[in-house]
Amino acid sequence: MAVAIRSVRRIRTNTWMLLLASVVWLAVNVRWVAIYRQHGIVDVDEASYLSLALNDHYAAVRDGFGGWVAAVWWPGISAPLVPALTSLQFFVTGTGPTVALAVPLFAGLATVLLTYGLANRLGGRALAWPALLLIATAPGVLLEARAYHFGVPAMAVAMAALYCLVRSERLSSTGFSVAFGVFLGLMPLTRTMTIAFAPGLVLAALLQVTVGPDRRRRLIHCAVALAVAVGVASTWLVSSGPVVFRYLTEFGYGQQSAEYGTAAGVFNPAAWLARLHTVLAEQYLPHTLVLCVGLISASYLALRRARSDGTRSFLELAVTSPAMPVMLVVAEGLAAFVSSRTNGNGYTLLLTPAMVVVAVWGLHRAHPRLRRALPAVAAVVGLIAAVPALDLRAPTGGVWTMDLPGVGRVKVTDGRGTAQIYAGLDPPTEAREPVSAETARQWSAASDWAAQQIVDNNALGGTTAFGVRDRMFNTSTVQLAMLRKKGYGVAMAQIRPVEIGNTLADHQRWLTRFQDSLSGDASTACLLFTATGTVDEFPPPVDPAAMARAAQATGFTARASHPLPNGRVLTLWWRPRPECA
Repeated sequence: MAVAIRSVRRIRTNTWMLLLASVVWLAVNVRWVAIYRQHGIVDVDEASYLSLALNDHYAAVRDGFGGWVAAVWWPGISAPLVPALTSLQFFVTGTGPTVALAVPLFAGLATVLLTYGLANRLGGRALAWPALLLIATAPGVLLEARAYHFGVPAMAVAMAALYCLVRSERLSSTGFSVAFGVFLGLMPLTRTMTIAFAPGLVLAALLQVTVGPDRRRRLIHCAVALAVAVGVASTWLVSSGPVVFRYLTEFGYGQQSAEYGTAAGVFNPAAWLARLHTVLAEQYLPHTLVLCVGLISASYLALRRARSDGTRSFLELAVTSPAMPVMLVVAEGLAAFVSSRTNGNGYTLLLTPAMVVVAVWGLHRAHPRLRRALPAVAAVVGLIAAVPALDLRAPTGGVWTMDLPGVGRVKVTDGRGTAQIYAGLDPPTEAREPVSAETARQWSAASDWAAQQIVDNNALGGTTAFGVRDRMFNTSTVQLAMLRKKGYGVAMAQIRPVEIGNTLADHQRWLTRFQDSLSGDASTACLLFTATGTVDEFPPPVDPAAMARAAQATGFTARASHPLPNGRVLTLWWRPRPECA
């Protein structure tokens, strides 16, 4: 009886500690967002995703539930789940960009709790608390939870699928098996690139039902789970599948991936070094060291066990282990990771929680002394990462870098968020504050001016082309301004120099011939925006002189100009088209 009472007390204490940790994590991040993201700038991806959310929201306002469903499931390359959730949230909170961060913030909290739960299933609280400390303070998680990107929600959904798979006890539980299928199906609806990581989960599920008792029942559960996953994913991928496939192949493995580098391939050492740089850039040095050492330790322990037990016995044991799905997801994810050249916001996030769990497992099993030191190691690494992220104005809020032999300069800590990093890219700075309120207002005014020009020039029914790819003035920012101003979007096309070319002839062809481009059809454009200079231009920069000459050569005449806060000057070009009459 006394033992039972002590056990209940420990469970209650642990629950209260977990609740307290959740409240602290959420409070710290909400405070940071309220101070440093209020009325600030948004990056190009945030502008694009916020536009989707506003489009869904205004469709519901105009046409009710049917209009909302039609807008959410409209074919496109951007996953619909996060904008759909945000569009519903807007009915309660209003449509400001800052309040939209509630979705990634709560997704981040869900990931922290799921990581704790998964580690607890593998090794109890001795693994769960170090894993929670590491994932809750992971710089990439904190950075992306404070931005309106898809990375953290996708991470939460993928982690929920993995957790449900492990909790299903090799798909013997009907409820958790169905839940696994639901979350697996939601992964591509949360972020399209998660499709590359789904095979690891599917393979883990199939392997787990091949051995052990009650195989027939578990096979049925597996079939039901996969059918549910296909059903959920098909609600959007049936209509959007071809364009999503093209987008993923072009930007992951095709011509557009050349914008991100050349190193790719599982057997290419340069690809692994490039991906190490990606992890270091997103998770910084202390967390990356723990991940690398832990993953190497886990791999060594697995190989040593296979050697001592024999391959057959080891594989039979591995398939029935709750750790197998986690390790298999990490292995398949890393293979997908290094086989593509592309990057994106929070590209490593999807694997980070699973890698944390495997790393903690590997360190915990490596040596008794390391096992005892693991909580302290996790606490120190977490403290190093968390303190700079508390407040930008604190002495620790700046950038701390160091040089590593063979790797180069890497970040140790950085308290800035995406708005500060994004605003300081060109020219490179280490600004702790986002752009000033006045500068942010000027950028917003530039997009508002462009949106009003589209209205004033009767271009709502035609296409507006952008021969400029400024970080702060582009199709995404102007589309967001259009939705705020009118409640609906318009057709826009933006030049892609890698895909289209960057010469005068390339620009003329883009403005006169259908290109079958993911960027839109500029041949039907009646309005065109160009800009002087190349500061703040996405690489490779558009040749502004060639673009201006191409505009004149294809029937455009200059109508108006507008200065940008970075010193560039916009020019609005117009040509007669029936769509803009």
